[in-house]
Amino acid sequence: MVDSHEYLVGTILPNFNCLNDEGDLVTSQDVYGKWTVMFFYPKDESPGCTLQSCSFRDRYEQFTEQGISLYGVSSDSVESHRKFKQRYKLQYSLLSDEGGLLAKALKLKKDFGFLRARVTFVIDPEGTIAFAHTSQLGVTGHVKKALKVIKSQGAIA
Repeated sequence: MVDSHEYLVGTILPNFNCLNDEGDLVTSQDVYGKWTVMFFYPKDESPGCTLQSCSFRDRYEQFTEQGISLYGVSSDSVESHRKFKQRYKLQYSLLSDEGGLLAKALKLKKDFGFLRARVTFVIDPEGTIAFAHTSQLGVTGHVKKALKVIKSQGAIA
């Protein structure tokens, strides 16, 4: 059974500092003032993670046209993220949560007891988690559900 992370809905995104794929610092302050989608995935280059990341790539304009920020997050290194992003032509930042500090601050549970969580969050401009979707298997559903939720919240037309 996969644990849901819906208990986080209504909570404030914890403070964080992560380097992105370019080595630039991204903090919790960068998500305030605009809608943000942040998806956690287990590992660069794995089949499911690649499919999930590319599904966000393919719908990227639907986010940016409305001013919505998009971040992918895993515990992989900055260098791993850089290569992954280049290989699959991903337009959005990949955050390196080395040591899993942000995942731990969110209390993300490992799926099936060993896989790093695959969770997508929609975060409102005040930094409150408005939606959480957990699914290891339905990897392309993450982008569809995120777009549906932000549309229902009035963030996109």
